[in-house]
Amino acid sequence: MADWHDSPEWRKARALAKKLLPPVCAICQKELSGSDWTIDHIHPAGSDGEPDHSLSNLQSMCRECNGRKSDRKPTRTNWMNPKWMSANG
Repeated sequence: MADWHDSPEWRKARALAKKLLPPVCAICQKELSGSDWTIDHIHPAGSDGEPDHSLSNLQSMCRECNGRKSDRKPTRTNWMNPKWMSANG
């Protein structure tokens, strides 16, 4: 496992993502809860070995889909969180 998996930055980004992203797998649309709810980087680590932990690069995924995806970059199905939309649209 990469060193960043245990970094304070990743723990903080993952916690924020679980507050703001819907608990629905971006691939299979399964409702997520508990240990089945993982947070995935859409674009994996760059040449420096560190992925971008910003919310725009994160998505909710079930364990099965996340494991299948590995380091590939599938199209994000459900990327626009309604919480990001302004009241004035």
